[in-house]
Amino acid sequence: MAIVQFVGFDYMSTSCVAEIKRNVTALIETPEGSCPGDRSYGIPQEFIGMPPDIARNLAALSVIEKLEIYEPRVELREVTAKASLEDGLLKSIYLIGPNTKYEAESEEKEDADEE
Repeated sequence: MAIVQFVGFDYMSTSCVAEIKRNVTALIETPEGSCPGDRSYGIPQEFIGMPPDIARNLAALSVIEKLEIYEPRVELREVTAKASLEDGLLKSIYLIGPNTKYEAESEEKEDADEE
């Protein structure tokens, strides 16, 4: 199970932030291979059942890679794992923030287009 938390989007428009949240949440909650239109969309699931530290690192690498492809406006800031005593499941918590490098590149392109 994944929990997605967003930080640092205060300066963006509400509609843009809502779109980003929908995109990122859908990407992280979709198992890779389950989307008929794009089998590479989603996060691989092979790390499930591995030791927590290894699973967290593999999940983080997968999320970083997929965000670069499907939602480059954001970046993964941190991944933590939280064990639930009630159901015995390990929950991954993904902390997502704006990708300032992407924003700077977009602004440079806009400036170049205006010239």
